[in-house]
Amino acid sequence: MKNIRTIKTARLDIKNLRANVFYDLSMDHLLLIYSLDAVYSFIPKNACTSFRFSIAVSNGFLKDISDLHWIHENNDAFHPSKKETAIAKYTFVVLRCPFTRIVSSFFDQVVFNKYFDFTDTSGNKLNLSFNDFLQIVKSQNRFDRDVHWRNQTDFLHYEKYDDYFCLEELSQAINKLSDKGFKFIDTRNEMKHSLSEFKKVDGCFSNTNEIEIKKMKQSGKIPSYKSMFDEGTISLVKEIYSDDINLYSSKFGDKNLLFK
Repeated sequence: MKNIRTIKTARLDIKNLRANVFYDLSMDHLLLIYSLDAVYSFIPKNACTSFRFSIAVSNGFLKDISDLHWIHENNDAFHPSKKETAIAKYTFVVLRCPFTRIVSSFFDQVVFNKYFDFTDTSGNKLNLSFNDFLQIVKSQNRFDRDVHWRNQTDFLHYEKYDDYFCLEELSQAINKLSDKGFKFIDTRNEMKHSLSEFKKVDGCFSNTNEIEIKKMKQSGKIPSYKSMFDEGTISLVKEIYSDDINLYSSKFGDKNLLFK
């Protein structure tokens, strides 16, 4: 008899599952790896593009990196059924230090690639600092937050996963999944998600606006993750993402947390 996995989000609301926003979000962020009969919970900003592409290749739908952008139009291609979710042989999720994840979201979504523009009450575009951005995130209803900065715990579909990996030690995930027969393909350079080629500058940039940070990048420099924080922004992240910090610490300890 197969073991049935307990679904965390199903019982968070007594409504029909089709009206259960908790279940919908976590279910929408599941992908099935056919050869392993495995389910992966993907969390935006946690190397999910690389994993989504790797799964598409593993499942036989893509061949090489030239097909990369296919995945953005096919996020739902490998969603497991309710049954496949419940009886999966293996489950895993990748978590990330909440401090670095929210800075990465600010850089990627607001500053460098400009997927989001925030406006004042008159409709004028705001030139945000990281501190401003965190204040906005704090003011948002948790369930209205964009997935790139929504709490990581909201994406957890299962009460318990077989493996919790952390992005800061991604090689452990790559090696363990390789032992199971799954090949991880790193797409960060192709997607220009990596900032490794830029010189990281220390200092205090928590109140430096996005235009000034963009100018830094044009000169080959960007603030280090740690330099985006002062006492105020540390406190804001601890308040907004207390559940993520507690989860991360419980699984990996504090050594890879930017701040304890």
